[in-house]
Amino acid sequence: MMQIREIVLYSWTGQVRRLPLKLDSVNIITGDSATGKTALTDIIDYCLGRGECAVPRGRITQTVSWYALLLQVGGLQIFVARQAPEEGAQSSQRVFVRQGATVKVPPYAEVTPTTNVEGLVNLLSRLLKLPDTGNADLRGIPNYTVTLRHAAFFLYQQQDEIISRQRLFHRQGEPFVSNSIRETLPFFLGAITADDVSVARRISALRKRVKEAGKEVAELEAAADRGGTRAQQLLAEAAGAGLATLNSGADRGNPGSVDALAELRTILALRQNTPDESSELIRPQSDDRSTRQLLLEEREHIRRRSKLAQSSLESISTVLSDRRSFEREAAEHRARLAFVKLVPDAATADCPLCGSHVDGHAEEVLELREHLTSLSHVPQSLPSESPRLRELADSLTREIEECQQAMRINSAQLAALERASERERELSLQENVQAAVLGRIDFYLEGVGGDEPLRLAKQQLEALRVQLEAAESGIDSEVIRDRTLSILSRLNQLMTSWSTQLPIEHSADPVRLDIQKLQVFVDTPTGPLAMPQVGSGQSWVAYHLLVHMALHEWFAAHRRPVPSFVFFDQPSQVGFPADSEYRGGNSPSGDRDTIAATFRFIIESAARSERPYQIIIAEHADFDEQWFQDCVRERWRDGRALIPQDW
Repeated sequence: MMQIREIVLYSWTGQVRRLPLKLDSVNIITGDSATGKTALTDIIDYCLGRGECAVPRGRITQTVSWYALLLQVGGLQIFVARQAPEEGAQSSQRVFVRQGATVKVPPYAEVTPTTNVEGLVNLLSRLLKLPDTGNADLRGIPNYTVTLRHAAFFLYQQQDEIISRQRLFHRQGEPFVSNSIRETLPFFLGAITADDVSVARRISALRKRVKEAGKEVAELEAAADRGGTRAQQLLAEAAGAGLATLNSGADRGNPGSVDALAELRTILALRQNTPDESSELIRPQSDDRSTRQLLLEEREHIRRRSKLAQSSLESISTVLSDRRSFEREAAEHRARLAFVKLVPDAATADCPLCGSHVDGHAEEVLELREHLTSLSHVPQSLPSESPRLRELADSLTREIEECQQAMRINSAQLAALERASERERELSLQENVQAAVLGRIDFYLEGVGGDEPLRLAKQQLEALRVQLEAAESGIDSEVIRDRTLSILSRLNQLMTSWSTQLPIEHSADPVRLDIQKLQVFVDTPTGPLAMPQVGSGQSWVAYHLLVHMALHEWFAAHRRPVPSFVFFDQPSQVGFPADSEYRGGNSPSGDRDTIAATFRFIIESAARSERPYQIIIAEHADFDEQWFQDCVRERWRDGRALIPQDW
């Protein structure tokens, strides 16, 4: 039994806020909106080891430094405090735990970390007597360790969950949670016992050992054929790896004529007695790398020589081409000047070009005659091409051809080196294959040495199979399924009987819980209806209450390892506006009567429980009836709230 005695908050200045609750009773915290009621579920879950702090950001997160619970676990009291996350963080690993027969709420100065979240969850799981279910390998058994965190899915109905027509359990819509609920609920109900878990773990270990023993027997049997099929297979592998002897090669066409066992021994002996000559036949890879590097360097040198010669040849060709062009231009110029010879040499006043007499232009005629005379002195020929340039061009052409030939030789050498390296790799691969084949031959020959290892292996395998059969006979997934259905049948009867006390549609029809679909169904005369198919929000709230109260009734009656409390957040929300005072007759009578009937059902059903459990309700409604007021622990109105005003 695990219930909450107090919810405790510490401010950053060391102030303490305590919210006491009654054990085995209905506890109602009523008040206005935005007073902190909804945050209570997040505070409790955070203190019980949830991965992240889901407390809404605001005044609570700004003022609280530690969240804490005073728990009653059987005859033991446990004070658990968890530090609020630091700025920008989602959670904190700092946890303070104190336990004893009676534990007082410690002052702020004494609350210092003593463990982490994992240690907290392990401690509370042990106190709840949750068995270790890890690594089970049996259908119907959870395949991971069930802890307090899996039980948390059945402890809370937050404001948006209790009215949901699609999701029935806490956090059901989050990834992987639905599957966790399906796998763990049969365990929490008791359909899977602690003995079942122990046997399942034993079955898992035995199955693994049987598999390993079977593999060993198969290998020994394959090796024990004494020259039969396995020996012939090994001979074929040896031949493919280049290990077969002369005799086996000669008789390859008739394998049956070969003494396979003797041949395998010969192969193994020859290999063991033959020195390894591979190092002499194959050059070290380091030498290959150095030779390749030298060839590459030589190739680069040849390329540079060829490039330089080509560049020089292009320059010389350009010079020679320019000279030839100049010679052509000069020849044409000489031809144009040939007419200069027609000008007479005598100095007269006549025009030197046309011969006519010109008066008054003696100076101009003289200048023209002098100019024409100077043109006649242009050299009649220009120097021919330089022989040295032509010789240099021929030399560069020969050097380029030599470089091309050297490049071809270098490429051939590199290709030859690559082929040699490939042969080395092939030889190395062949050696690896030969080593593997020799290993199998050696293992085979060792197994053929006698029948004792095989006989002992078969005895061990048979003994393990007997143990496994005995263990499997002690547990059956069909039995687990039948147990689960039997428990659900009784829960369905309880929910059906309770439904008549609630103002819901189809209250006269049978109600049942389907844990595979995680949904409530109502079996009507016209067929089953899932909860989403049933109208009205009040009906959806009622079905959530029915399921969780029936589960906790069962958990408490059968002492299941689930905390003995359930938290309902505002079950009246479909009947009243969110900001009403819910006092006396301030609300419409129809809604008031409906919500009052719902609360009366919760309180009276909890009081009739064979083994009481704790119900915590955060609520806006506040009825004057004594049966309601007896359950009210605090009223958060007129400035009073979870966080005191002076914080």
